[in-house]
Order: sequence, then structure tokens, then C-alpha cells
Amino acid sequence: MAKTDPATSKPDRLCAESHTVRIDDGLPLQSGERLAELEIACETYGRLSPARDNAILVLHGLTADQHAAGGSGWWDVAIGPGKAIDTDKYYVVSPNVIGGARGSTGPGSPDPANGKPFGLRFPVVTVGDMARAHLALLDRFGIERLHMAVGGCLGGFQVLELLTAAPERVGKAAILSATARTSAHNTALWAVLRAGLKSDPNWNGGDYYEGPAPKDGLGLLAMTGALFWMSRDTLQQRFGIRTSKDAPRYTLEPDFAVEEFFDTVRANAPKGRLDANSLIYLTRAIDYFDLARDHGSLEAALAGVRCPVLLVSYALDWRYPSDEIALIGDALPADVECDHVVLDSTMGHGAFLYEFESLRPVLSRFVAR
Repeated sequence: MAKTDPATSKPDRLCAESHTVRIDDGLPLQSGERLAELEIACETYGRLSPARDNAILVLHGLTADQHAAGGSGWWDVAIGPGKAIDTDKYYVVSPNVIGGARGSTGPGSPDPANGKPFGLRFPVVTVGDMARAHLALLDRFGIERLHMAVGGCLGGFQVLELLTAAPERVGKAAILSATARTSAHNTALWAVLRAGLKSDPNWNGGDYYEGPAPKDGLGLLAMTGALFWMSRDTLQQRFGIRTSKDAPRYTLEPDFAVEEFFDTVRANAPKGRLDANSLIYLTRAIDYFDLARDHGSLEAALAGVRCPVLLVSYALDWRYPSDEIALIGDALPADVECDHVVLDSTMGHGAFLYEFESLRPVLSRFVAR
């Protein structure tokens, strides 16, 4: 249950609240299986208007969760009083996806059959399943129509699934660094990542919750993930080929600045909020994401969209290139207002998180229009 009614609560100026919402009916899954019990963890910021018409649904990327703003929130730069998503005006709902690891039902949740964590006995979930869970959450909050839905990467996939499943409930949509289907290249990357996780002896076939965590596998995942997010130009500009000391030491130990950076990434990964099984499930959901396959064509998937759409891509994003993102705009109905903005950032795919300044005016205008 949500702790409070969002339309009557009076928290502080940031108005940050944590909720755990139980969906008593569970959730049927695209695979044909069913989650008999479903809980969704979310955070909200701001205050829901009496008309319940100022809600913005913020959907996270792969390694984030419901903590989007306040302190160490993953999108602090975008959410808050006076920011692009202004919590003095809008009520922000940031849920954690099903299959996640920070309170929403996932592989670390107890299996009702025996009370032990599911592990790999958890059913496969899809991005479409995530979107249907979000709709159930909005129902519990009494939000019939969103002012906006916004998400990047995996979050952008979820926005697309919302537009497909319930276009009448979205007032406008901002899709950042996300295509309408995954690619063989991305699936191959995820396969390497999952193999790294599973190579850690502590992974134990997914049953590690009562023992040591697979921290070596998570460290390897974090190193590989940094390569996914950072472009070649970013690494060159930030580190180049300079050594960490004044001169080369001619050693097999880390000697270059870029090596030391990745060593730090590896060491810090187990200290974060990552869960090995959740990452396996969420990357698998990305593998299965393909709107055209699921609906016959991309045009058919998006035929019901009537709201304005903002597409944002980055010229150096080699994971989700601009020309693939442009296909979304091409498939929308002719009378739908759609802007596709291509931004320049050496951060490539991760720019919407780590180099927000170029995105700030674009997103601010779209939120307020």
C-alpha cells in the first residue's frame, strides 16, 4: 500500500516520499506465466494536484532504481524545485521496474511457494510487463492521465510500451536514447555481460542471497558497462594514453590512467545497489524488446498515439544510433506532433545522465509546453 494519498500529503519542499504498493491481483506476463503477488517500490516528488493532472512518470535505465532525486538520486540534475522537471509544479512518480532489486518484485523477492528468494526460478519479464505494472501503479494513485512520461534507455523502451498499451493515458512522451527494438549488437553485449556475472563462483546458479554476493562478477559487469556508456572520444579526451605516474613503469599492474579508472569502477561496483540476478533479468527483457514484432509493424504499435512526442538522440551514441531512433518518428501517425533532437556530446549514450546541460533546455521546453 502507498503510505499516503499523494493528493493530500504535505511533505517538505522537495516533497520526497517512498511508497511500496501491493497489487493484489498480481500480474499476467507476456510469457504466459503470472506473478501471483506483486509489489512496486516507488518514490514520488512534489504534490499531486486536486485534479490529479500534473503527474510526470519518470522511468529509469538499466542500473538505476526508484531513487531518482534527492541526495544521491540518479537524475538529481533534472528533478527538483526550479529544475527541468519542476517539483513545485509537477508530481513526479519514479517506480522501480519489476525484476528490479530495490523493493519491486524480482528474483530476490520471496517465492510464495517456499518463502525463499526466487533466484532463477523467477519468471522472465518483458518491457511490456513493466509498462503494465506501471499502469497498475497509476491506477492505485488515482492518476488516469499523465502530464508526461519520460525515460532514457530502458526507461525509453517503457515509455514506448506505455504509448502502445495505453496511449490515452499519456499527455506527452519524452523518449531519450532509446529505439523501438533492440539490436543483435546489444544482445551480444548483454550476453557477454551475463556470462561475466555467471562466471563468479559466488553466483551459485543464482542462489547467493544467503551467502556471499558475486562481487567479482559485478565488478566485471561494471567495467564492461562503463564501456557501453562512454564513447571512444570520451575515454580519449578524459584519459588519453597518459600513464598515472610521470613516466611508464613497465609493469603488468595498472599503469595508465584509464586502467586506474576502470579498477576504481570494478572495486566500487559491489558497494552499490546492483544485484546480479536482476541485471540478468533486465538485460533479458531488453533482448526481447521489439515493438514491430509484437504488433505486426511499428506503425501498428504506435497507431493509437495522439500526444506530442520528443525524441532525443546523441550523435555519438553507438548503442542506439540517431537513424534508428528516427524510425520511431517516421512510424507515428501523420498528425502527431513529433520533434527529434540530435545532440552532440562526447558522452554518447550516457549523456542524458552524465552531461545534462545540452538536454536541459530541450527537456524544459517540452515539459512546460
